[in-house]
Amino acid sequence: MANTSSMPSVPVIRWGIPTEPFWVHATEQVAPVAATALVTRTVTTGRSGYIFGFFISTQELNNFLINWTSGGVAYSKRIIFGGAGSVETIDPIALNDGLLADSGTDITITNVTAAGAGMTYQANLLVAEV
Repeated sequence: MANTSSMPSVPVIRWGIPTEPFWVHATEQVAPVAATALVTRTVTTGRSGYIFGFFISTQELNNFLINWTSGGVAYSKRIIFGGAGSVETIDPIALNDGLLADSGTDITITNVTAAGAGMTYQANLLVAEV
């Protein structure tokens, strides 16, 4: 489902450690059921994951969750769409700052409610690992 791009990016220095954020792209999904992982990145074994941004596009209103596990505890951030559209967020401070994704766990974006018939959804993640 996910295609990790290794396009050049600007290094980010976090606590003296250089990181290279990269986009994880996923294909469009038509009428995904509730709680479908629209995009997934499994954090590399022995590393921790930062979430620096996301892109979500949908043809209807819905809620979305960015999900990850930190310290064995599941966390999420809710993104609310009041209607059809797209949003892209990129931030130099990780969205999960202080709660880095655990090694070997998944970072995902899921839709909360089932999509309407024929409605197309797409999501991408901007992540880095240290």
